Amino acid sequence: MATLEKRVQVLFSAEQYARLEAEATAERLSVGAYVRQAVDGWMDRKRSDALAALDRLFERADQHDEPAMTPKEWALHKEDLLDRPSLREIP
Repeated sequence: MATLEKRVQVLFSAEQYARLEAEATAERLSVGAYVRQAVDGWMDRKRSDALAALDRLFERADQHDEPAMTPKEWALHKEDLLDRPSLREIP
């Protein structure tokens, strides 16, 4: 298990906290562990969705009837795009 080093204070309504506590109890987790799992899952889905959107964009560009570049130029351009930190490090 990773060492927990950072603390965050989050305020919940009584209803939200009761729901969190009930879900955590049902999963046999502390509320903190449950929130950490939820955050990890949300971030993983966000990254997966972003990468899937990028794949769909590239797929559509690959299928375009009148390409602005040769297939070899497009392949190099895609590699260049994927190597950019903003795309390589999609959160």
